[in-house]
Order: sequence, then C-alpha cells, then structure tokens
Amino acid sequence: MSRRTRTLLSTALATLVAVSLATSASAAPPDKLKQFKVPTVGSSPDHIIRASDGNFWFTESFIGNPNLVANNVGRITPAGVVTEFHVCDQCFPADLVQGADGDIYFTQNNAPLGRLSITGQSKPDVGPVFAYNGNGLAVDGNNIWISDFNHPTMHRYNVITGVFTDFATPAPTLDVTVDHASGTVWFTQTDSQIGRMNPGTGTVTEIPQTSDVREISVATDGAVWFTERFASMVGRINPATNAVALFAVGGGPEDIAAAAGGAMWFTRTTTGDIEEISAAGVIINQSKAVKGTEPTGITVAPDGSPWFTMLAADKIATLQLV
Repeated sequence: MSRRTRTLLSTALATLVAVSLATSASAAPPDKLKQFKVPTVGSSPDHIIRASDGNFWFTESFIGNPNLVANNVGRITPAGVVTEFHVCDQCFPADLVQGADGDIYFTQNNAPLGRLSITGQSKPDVGPVFAYNGNGLAVDGNNIWISDFNHPTMHRYNVITGVFTDFATPAPTLDVTVDHASGTVWFTQTDSQIGRMNPGTGTVTEIPQTSDVREISVATDGAVWFTERFASMVGRINPATNAVALFAVGGGPEDIAAAAGGAMWFTRTTTGDIEEISAAGVIINQSKAVKGTEPTGITVAPDGSPWFTMLAADKIATLQLV
C-alpha cells in the first residue's frame, strides 16, 4: 500500500451520534470569569498556550482589520499583565507552540514558522519564505508538526537538527495533534476528513466526517477529540477502533483542550462562552456567556483553570476554578 492510501475503514468506523443531555449544567459563578484587555485595538487574539515560564502566550491575528500591520505575539501573566511583542509586518500569526529548545514558534502567512525567545526577542524565521502556508502546530519531543492549509502535506521540523521532513496527506490539513504515548499524528483535513498518520511509515488512515472539522486534541485518557464549528458538534474518537461519537453542543465550537480525567474544554464562538465535556459526552461545567466576544483558542493551566482568547473583544479570559 502506498503512503497516501486512503483507508476509509467503513467496517471499523461506527459513528455514534449522541446529543448531550447535560444542558442543565449550571454555569460557574460570574465572578470566576476574569477578562483582561489586550492593549492593541483590533488585535484579534487567536490561539493560546501555556509556556515553561508559567505565562500564557497568544497570537494576534488582526482578523478583519487590514489597516493594522504591527502583527504581534502576546504574553499574559497569571495575574493578567499583558505584554505584546512585534514579530512581523503583515504576517498574521496563527497557531503557536513552545519547542523543546524553549523558543516560541508560530505559523504565519508568509513563512512556515516564525519564532521568538521565551523572553520575547524575535529570531529569524525557520524555513523558506512563501514555500507553504502553515496553520495548526503540535509538539512531540524535539519535533514540531506543521499542518498545511494550501497543500496536501504535513511538515515536521526538528528544532535540534534543523531538518524539515514532509509527509504526503490525502488533502490539505487544518490542525494537528500528537498522541505522545503512541507517536500517532492526528490531523483535520479541508475535505472534512480526519487523518491519523504513522510517522514511521507515513501511512495515513482517514476517518470520514459529514461536516467541516476544525481543531483536534488528545485527551488525558488517550481519546482524540475534534470540533465541528458549523455543525455545532464535538467528536470523540476511540483510537483503538476509530469509532466516532458525536455530541451536539451548540455555539459553534472551535478550539478544544484536554482537562483532567479525560474531559475536554472547548470554546463556543457564537454564544460567547466555554464548556467542559466529560469523557462520556456530558457537559459538566461552563462559563457565563459574554456577547460579542467570540471565544476562539483555549488551553488549560496546571490547576485546571481554562484560559482562552476572545477574538472579537481583544481580550484574554480565564475561568478561575480554584
């Protein structure tokens, strides 16, 4: 079989559609939701991560504001102090990760990877300019995996050796995550499929979906979760069987991040809030809704509190659970 074999596994894939019955879960008290303004108006904070310095780093995508050219990567402390770092002109930062070398890497529209030090000092871009357009990122040891919105390719960059390796995919890719236990690379595709790759052989298996898939992440119990923003669903894949369970959650879910016990937090772009869903597909926690904020990226702190971006409100928010 070739590396681009598109195995649909119709017999192995048992798609289970389940509507979450836990819509009665009460929202966290309003005073638990803290919001912090990003200084630059129209910055459109997008993705967010927690780095080794204990702070949260986020990209400023400037979506819908072409008059702004000072594209930034931002840093916010647990106390809510925001610092912005100018990283480019007209590069529109998207996703970001921290590499094994300690640097912050981010995708942009004019090079595969931008980077800056953990102290906020800009460094030269990694890789050829205008070669491909990166989107989602994931870290696995010394490697950074880079999805490619424009080409049917997944890229891997080793931060120690500086070597790029390309892997063919059946379609262009949106987001990527890695199961650290098995090394399996999971990604969403522009043709509404989910791919799982064996990085040793490059073999890709596709798991078909009926709606556009967006972000993807691995839970603490090894299950793989993804969002379907326009169908207002989140899905859970059993990696042992490729069986999929879908849960109707409403609100246009976008990003999704692992919590304790196999649960996941996800953002709801149209309702202005975030929700936590259990491994069984039950909503067990949620924030209050704030209209006009468009929650987008999300990450979870070691204490279990989710931090997320409010793209339309130029804010970073956290639901303080402890």
